[in-house]
Amino acid sequence: MTRWVLIWIWVLSAGMGFAQEAEVDSARVDTAYVLPDSLAVLLVEIPLDSTLAHMGDSLFVPGPGRAHILRDEYGVPHIYGETDADVAFGFGYAQAQDHLLPMLLAYRGAAGRLSEVLGEQALESDTWVMLWRVHSVAGERYAAIPQNTRNLIGAFASGVNHYIDTYRSTLPDWVEPVSGTDVVALSRWIALLLAERTGVQELAQKGLEPFLKVSAGSNQWAVGRSRAASGNPLFVLDLHLPWKLPTEVYEAHLTSLEGWKVAGVAFFGLPVIVAGHTDQFAWSLAVSDADIFDLYEEKLDPANPRRYVYEQEKERMTSQRVKIRVRQETGFREVERELLYTHHGPVYRTVEGWAYAGRTTVQDVVNPIGQLYGMSRAENMEAFQRQLGQLQLPAFHVMYADTTGRLYYAFSARSPSRAAKFDWRSPVPGWVGDTEWSRVLAFDRLPQVLDPPADFLVNCNTAPHLVTVDSGLDPTAFPAGLGWGTFNDRGRRIMAHLVSHSDLTVEKMKALARDEYLIAAEELKGTVLRAYNRAWQNIYDPEGRLALAVDLLREWDNRATADSRATLLFSVWKMRYDPLVKRLPEQQQLDVVVREKLALEALRMAVEYMMAMYGRLDVAWGEVHVVERGGQQFPTGGSPQGTDALHTTWSEQGVDGLFRVHGGSAFTMVVELAHPVRAWSVHAYGNSEDSTSVHYSDQAVLHKGAELKRTRFAEEEVLFGITSALQVPLLPEEVERERFQIMWHAQQSEVDSTDVTGEAGVLPVEKSP
Repeated sequence: MTRWVLIWIWVLSAGMGFAQEAEVDSARVDTAYVLPDSLAVLLVEIPLDSTLAHMGDSLFVPGPGRAHILRDEYGVPHIYGETDADVAFGFGYAQAQDHLLPMLLAYRGAAGRLSEVLGEQALESDTWVMLWRVHSVAGERYAAIPQNTRNLIGAFASGVNHYIDTYRSTLPDWVEPVSGTDVVALSRWIALLLAERTGVQELAQKGLEPFLKVSAGSNQWAVGRSRAASGNPLFVLDLHLPWKLPTEVYEAHLTSLEGWKVAGVAFFGLPVIVAGHTDQFAWSLAVSDADIFDLYEEKLDPANPRRYVYEQEKERMTSQRVKIRVRQETGFREVERELLYTHHGPVYRTVEGWAYAGRTTVQDVVNPIGQLYGMSRAENMEAFQRQLGQLQLPAFHVMYADTTGRLYYAFSARSPSRAAKFDWRSPVPGWVGDTEWSRVLAFDRLPQVLDPPADFLVNCNTAPHLVTVDSGLDPTAFPAGLGWGTFNDRGRRIMAHLVSHSDLTVEKMKALARDEYLIAAEELKGTVLRAYNRAWQNIYDPEGRLALAVDLLREWDNRATADSRATLLFSVWKMRYDPLVKRLPEQQQLDVVVREKLALEALRMAVEYMMAMYGRLDVAWGEVHVVERGGQQFPTGGSPQGTDALHTTWSEQGVDGLFRVHGGSAFTMVVELAHPVRAWSVHAYGNSEDSTSVHYSDQAVLHKGAELKRTRFAEEEVLFGITSALQVPLLPEEVERERFQIMWHAQQSEVDSTDVTGEAGVLPVEKSP
């Protein structure tokens, strides 16, 4: 029986009531054949106006157990439901629509099963996840998560699974249903990656490195009423992350009749917003220098390398053998790994009588989702502060501002209470009891600032006492092993502006959020210019290239904009100048004359390189510095390698000379805490991972002009921007309709791909108007 006959049988069994059956040979079809009206109805796309009219007054108030997913012109989902769980179901379905496969890969990554799909390239990741028991602890301690959070997680997973069930026939064979444990494990994976990253210094001393090779970051600042021109507090957040799993982010707006009303950004696969705003306040997170990871040196027993010394006794390491399935071109192969543990934690390496074991305060944490959920539902600053007290997040600077004008900062880290006599940024002896710790510092012992007199707060991964003028925080009043941090160019840039201005506007905040000024250029450019001015008469430069390079730098405004014609030259110069200075003896590194000679030598090298690679010196930064997406290249400004700008971009140069951005400013938002709250934002690429979607890269074009789009939050804003509307869960007849359309279009695609000159035909389908 042909496939077309099967389709007709399915249509008839669905009660379409056709007058007669017709067997249509898929190899020979009359091209003049007209579809029955009922079949055309099944295939027609329902116009948006009809959908909205059908929803009517229930558009923003779906019935019990339902959620409405309303999308705006940038594909951002605005999800409404009666309960928080209803909204979470819709959120899971919406995420599945936009990035199901990447999300499922993230869940597999958190379960140590990524190699089953990606093969050898994921073997290291799976081994790391197994070593840290990311998924197994999530399962063992799932019941310890509060019931309301479990309800949210379960509803979210159900939304994802509803999408999988509906579209199963179009999905790869490795796709599996999602469980609540998978969602919790993903939150643990992200938390553990960030926690391990705080131990980069001690790991490096033993030739080890954290799994997350690139450090996360962020900018955030808040301006109170007295410094805002409108009298409304202003808040800016800018998350700096790798633009890949598991730290990819997704913009959404969630509203329930139970009072959950929040907009902002979430990690793929998590049911909560991690940074954004409600109708009362805005908040954000920035990675801190808190030290929450320790590396223990363990003395092994010479007679038995599976035993180690502890307090004059011999302890046995525990071991676990795991098998990891690795996809190959033909089938799978199993890779066996033995995982070792001391009582401190997982063993990274054993070598010549020593073992190195890691320990972090978040290795047993299972409720980051619950804390973030509680933060986004807080009614005021005090409630927000109580949620932070759970200390379920690893190591963050947290900032808050609300419509009443209150400003708040907390160094919120799950920091261990440790003996002060050890250097905890280096490996510590695991054979003595003094290096043991069992408690974390209470939240009220961590640095915090409330309603500063200067009426502003700022943190760009900088030290707590530098969040405002006269913060009142004394580093010596806190434990030495806490991890404090320093200053950086981003912090210097925004601090200088906020200190000197008291008439700040939304437009100014938007400009600062994507500010591309390089303090490094301001400080170093003079070295090159002085060196040239001293020596130009004796320089052999027959083609005037050095002179042109100097002119480009002299006329440059130090901004790494896409149109700048000196940023690339400066970056190439700095990448050659810095190593030359570092090779100098320490006493000569401050010698001005020596540094000027090196600056001039580096300029010669930079000019030669630029001419060889690009054929000219005045190359616009946006010509070579690009966001690449879907085969397209989008010019962008932002910080070159080795520099720091508020608009942060991390890029790597290819053999073709292009710097492709792979991380940095992943999501930027400016919030005016007025009544109602207004906000503007921009995403790294777009809100969809579907390469056929217009939202796959529609925000990448905003980078060149450092633009932000207006977001929609109030109901009237959302109403006038709706581009699609969907009610979930789908009714049984809607599910069947979707499945039929999948079957139909799959068959249509097969027929369309054949020769229609007489060997085969097609069934023309009426298009909806």
